[in-house]
Amino acid sequence: MRWTRGFTYLAAAAAAPVAGVLAFAAPAHAAYTVEPVSLGWHPTGGVHASVSANGVVYLGGKLDGTGGIAAVDGDTGNLLWMVPANNDVRALALSPDGSTLYAGGNFTTVNGATHRHVAALKVSDHSVIASFKGGTGGAVRDLVVSGNDVYVAGKITTVGGVTQRGLGAVNAATGARDAGFTFSADNDVLGLALTGTRLLLSGSFTHVNGAARNELASIDLSTNTLTGWAPAKLCSACDQYWDVQTDGTNAYVATSGNSAGVFNLATGVRPWRISGTGDFQAVWLPGDGRVYFGGHFGAGVWSSVSPGTVVNARMLVAVFTASGQIDPAWTPYLYTAYPGVWAFTSTGTKLWVGGDFTGEQVNGRNNKQPYVAAYPGI
Repeated sequence: MRWTRGFTYLAAAAAAPVAGVLAFAAPAHAAYTVEPVSLGWHPTGGVHASVSANGVVYLGGKLDGTGGIAAVDGDTGNLLWMVPANNDVRALALSPDGSTLYAGGNFTTVNGATHRHVAALKVSDHSVIASFKGGTGGAVRDLVVSGNDVYVAGKITTVGGVTQRGLGAVNAATGARDAGFTFSADNDVLGLALTGTRLLLSGSFTHVNGAARNELASIDLSTNTLTGWAPAKLCSACDQYWDVQTDGTNAYVATSGNSAGVFNLATGVRPWRISGTGDFQAVWLPGDGRVYFGGHFGAGVWSSVSPGTVVNARMLVAVFTASGQIDPAWTPYLYTAYPGVWAFTSTGTKLWVGGDFTGEQVNGRNNKQPYVAAYPGI
């Protein structure tokens, strides 16, 4: 579900204290429109995962009211195919060559075949790969593909029948547990992100392999060791980090405690934090100089770099990565705030948003097109 690009950012600015960050000026225009385009298809249940490649958007969630995986055309939004699952799909990831789509979630069957919480599909014909037998005890919440492995995270208690809490790794071809990846957390791991050989973890844990960590940690996959990176908590009430993304310089997190923010990957310093009136649950970096957060926060969002300025953002907000200031020009309106936004991806000039909302505001009214929206670039 998670992927990163090699963006170039001002590393010195990212690591600077807040006083220095305030020196950056934010661009005056939004990157995307505040109203979405009309799509050719909408699911009948929530969208909780997404990934895209080659002009196709893959969606996971309770798409038919129970569970499923779908592919839609990135230009029109028309449904290309949908495969049912017997429960929610919470994570999607593509192989580097785009030929295999991995799915994770609460399900135990996909298209009628037994696959416990993780499965693989051939993109060419959307068939479930029967020989991929990876399985976890407990729901999968995120996936990352690196090398020969698929890294899994979630409310996991076992991987391949072996006790392993929160996270694990399975072979990308067979699904067999990677016995060399033995990391365990003391609670759920909810988000994964990869930069180079560094795997970032976010969740509700306080320890990884017995070492104290504040819901955020990193593993060096080249040596299979836990790094010393251990940022302080984002806020006192931030006990659950729903999601993490990285641009190679910083880690961006969406958390409980009505907050989201950023930590420098080298120093662990927090340049800025934003706050709202509900959880921030999803993060996205499309490469336009902004980081996008989704959740079920209400109408008011403010930044630590300008706490007296409240932006009227609801469930979606864009923040300039260099300055930490909220973009006041991009304030889309979604209906039905809870549970809110869970998924982002990008295709061409569109920003795709998935969640449990029941419609988007267009011309001042609810268009009643639920669960997925696509905002075109300006």
